[in-house]
Parts: sequence; C-alpha cells; structure tokens
Amino acid sequence: MVINNKKPNTKYYLFYVVKFQSLPFYFKQLFKLFTSLVLLQTNNRQEMRIVDVKGQQCPAPIIATKKALKESEKGEAFKVLTDNQTSLNNLTRFLMDNKTEFSVDEADGVWTLIITKNVSATSIAEVENYCTPAASVFPKGDFVIAITSDRMGDGSDELGHLLIGNFIKTIKDLDLLPRKIIFYNKGVTLVSDESPFLRHIKDLEKMGVELLICATCVDYYSLDGKIEAGILSNMFVIADALASAGNVVRP
Repeated sequence: MVINNKKPNTKYYLFYVVKFQSLPFYFKQLFKLFTSLVLLQTNNRQEMRIVDVKGQQCPAPIIATKKALKESEKGEAFKVLTDNQTSLNNLTRFLMDNKTEFSVDEADGVWTLIITKNVSATSIAEVENYCTPAASVFPKGDFVIAITSDRMGDGSDELGHLLIGNFIKTIKDLDLLPRKIIFYNKGVTLVSDESPFLRHIKDLEKMGVELLICATCVDYYSLDGKIEAGILSNMFVIADALASAGNVVRP
C-alpha cells in the first residue's frame, strides 16, 4: 500500500483560499452554482439512460422508445436494449421514419441501440403500424445474400440495373428467405430514398429478413440521412455475418 505524504503547495493553496474568501457573497454563490451544474452535466453524460425492452412484444418497445424520446432533450442520447429481431426491425423503421439518429450493436443475442434525439418531436403517432407479428411465419434458410452493386452481372449497365431489381423482387417468392441481406459498396444505393426498388426491400424487412448496411459505404457515397431501410453496420458485424452463414449468395 502506497501512501502519498506529499504536502500541497501551501503558498498557492493559501492564495486560492484568501482570494476566494475575499470575493463578494453573491459571486461565491454563483461560483458554487456553476460548479454544481458542471458536475450534474458530467454525471448525466456518464450515466446514459437505459430503456430495457427485452422480452417485450410490439408495440411496447416502440411506445417505450417514443416516450424516452419525448422526455429527452435535443442532443441527448439513451440506450434501448432488445433481444428480439422483429422488435429490432420495427424499432429501426420507426427511428428512420422519424429521421432519428441511432446506431446498433449486438452481443450475446441482445441488441443495443444508442439513440440520439436530433429532432424536436416524433411525427409518427400510429406505433402499431410498425408491428410485424406475421414475420415469423416466413421460413428462413441458412444463407445470406451479399449485394455489392446497384447492377447484376457484367455487360450492359441498363440490363444489369433491371436484373438486380428483378432479383430483389423474386427473393420474396422463395420458399426459404435469406436470414440476412448485406449491402456494401455501391449496393448501399439500393436502400436509399431514391432507389426504385426500395419498396420491395422494405417488404423483405417486414418479412423478417435482417438488412445490414455498410456504414463506411454510406459515408463514401454521401448517403447520410438517405438510407430508408436496414441497420447501419460496421465491418466486423458484416464479416461475422458472412463467416457464420452456411452459404453466401452474391448476385
């Protein structure tokens, strides 16, 4: 055990005490109030609010998230914990429709959403519209689809664009849906607000297919705030999804 016996610098300590004691009373009170506010803000930053919705079914997680958004100040962040893939999909759609910033991380079957209130109020009131109870009836196969371009195959760009659209539409009719669809490189443009195939991709998300979107690629193509489906993911999550899949299909 080490004991620090070093004495404080008496000269400067006495100077601080004398100067502080010589201040007018109201200045000292303002100083104490300012110090208290700084400590309070520091504690708030360190203790991020946690909204635990594990085990809850829709619309309960969305209602709890909406309530937390309403009670938060603009710029304030909080965490939402869920252990249900369908709830995660519903929450992300709700947040994207309300232009709310968020990030997602997964560990041991629990997803953590860090949500930052960047708008004054949520505009969507019908939270029940985001519930997809029928998603579980669509069986999934042990494969993922990796979409790396806004076109399919080489050759004609126009034909390739048509083919990728038809491919996405056809996925919905498969006997077994993919567990995940991963969009990276120029494939991320297919989930932007200008994509002609966005409706079909959102249908797949409603059917319970997890959509992973490369966040680095979104930044590269200047699509921040324009992604309308899926979850922004880092390369570790994407690599893990590819490595753990029974098969990877790349159109």
